[in-house]
Amino acid sequence: MTTHRINSRLYQVATALFVLFGHNLYGQTQPFTLSGSVRDSATGMPIPAVSVFLNGTSKGTTTHDDGTFLLTGIQPGGYQLVISAIGYTTFQTDINTRQLASILNVILQTRAVELAADTVEPGDINGWRKWGRLFWNIFIGTTHNASYCTIENKDVLRFHYNPKSRKVTVSAVEPLIIVNEALGYTIEYRLESFSYDLSRDAFAFYGHPFFRELTPRDSEQKQDWEYNRRLAYLGSILHFMRSLYKGRLREEGFIVAHEVRSPNRKKHIKTVYSYDSLVTINPDQSRSFSFIGDFTIIYSNTDIGISTGRSVLELLSPVPIRIDENGSYFPLLSLFIQGRWAKTQTVGNIVPIDYTPPSSDPSPIH
Repeated sequence: MTTHRINSRLYQVATALFVLFGHNLYGQTQPFTLSGSVRDSATGMPIPAVSVFLNGTSKGTTTHDDGTFLLTGIQPGGYQLVISAIGYTTFQTDINTRQLASILNVILQTRAVELAADTVEPGDINGWRKWGRLFWNIFIGTTHNASYCTIENKDVLRFHYNPKSRKVTVSAVEPLIIVNEALGYTIEYRLESFSYDLSRDAFAFYGHPFFRELTPRDSEQKQDWEYNRRLAYLGSILHFMRSLYKGRLREEGFIVAHEVRSPNRKKHIKTVYSYDSLVTINPDQSRSFSFIGDFTIIYSNTDIGISTGRSVLELLSPVPIRIDENGSYFPLLSLFIQGRWAKTQTVGNIVPIDYTPPSSDPSPIH
C-alpha cells in the first residue's frame, strides 16, 4: 500500500511501499508463515489465482484451485497484507508477526459498481499525450533511477479531466507493470487512486506495489543493481525509521533537529539538535515516535556520492507514530513530508521492504 499526498511543498508517504530491512536486524529469528483461504462473498465458492502479497515487498503468492494460499518467509515486523483479484474489491489489512493469525479466511466483495463506472467513462483517448508527463513525474519520479523505468502497459491507464474543478484523475483497469532497469525490479502496481489539482498544484496517489527481481544478464549488471539499490536505500525515510527504532540515528549518519517546549514555559518553543527521548518503547517492543512542530532530518554520505539533503516531517494529527523493527510505521497517513524525500521517495526510486543491504559496500561497474 502506498499512499502519497503531495503539494508543491508537502509530500505524504505511506511507508508500506518504502520499508526496508537490514542485514543484521533480525539476528537468528526464523521467518513466519501465513496461511488462509479466499472465497466469493455472493457464492461462497473458493476463488483461484488471487494475488496475495505483503505490500511493498517481494513476498507474495496466489491462491490454489481450492482458494487456499500459503505465504512463507515473512520476516519480523508490521506489514499490510493485500489480496487482489480483477472484478473484486481489493482486501487489505495490517498484520504483525507478534500477533500473526494461524489461518486467515477472507471473503472478497465483487466490484460491479466500479466496473460499470469504468465502462461508462472510458477516459480521454488522448490522456497520455496530454497528462502522461505529469503523471510520470509525480508517480515514477524525476530521479536518475526513474529515467530507467518503463510502464509496459500504459494502455490500462484512464485519464479524466474535470474543467470545473480543474482536477486530473487517473485510474488503471489492471495492475501497472513497471520495469526498473536501474534497480533490477519489475513492479506490479495496483493503482487505487491518482489525482492532481491544477488550481492548488496539489496531487495525491495511492496503491499497492509488489516487487519481483529481474534476472541480471551478467555479473556486472548484478553489481550495478546492488550498488544502485544501496544508494536508493541510504538516507531514505525507511532507513531513517529503522535507525530510529534501533536508536542508531547518529551512527547511521542522520542529523535531526526538532522543536521542544521549554520547562515551565508552555508557549515557548525552541529548536534543538538532540537524539534523546525521541521514542518510547512499548510493551510489545514496538516504538512510539512523536514530536511537535517540524522535525528536520539531514543526511549525507559523500563517500558514495550522496550530497547533503534536508527533509522535514510534520504530524497531521497529535497521535504518536508506531514503529516496528522492520522500519514500518503506522498510522500510514500520519506524516507530511517535504524536502529531499518529496523528490526521492517515488515509485522509480525505491527498493522493496524485504531488501537487504549487502554486507560489504558494492561498487558500480560503469
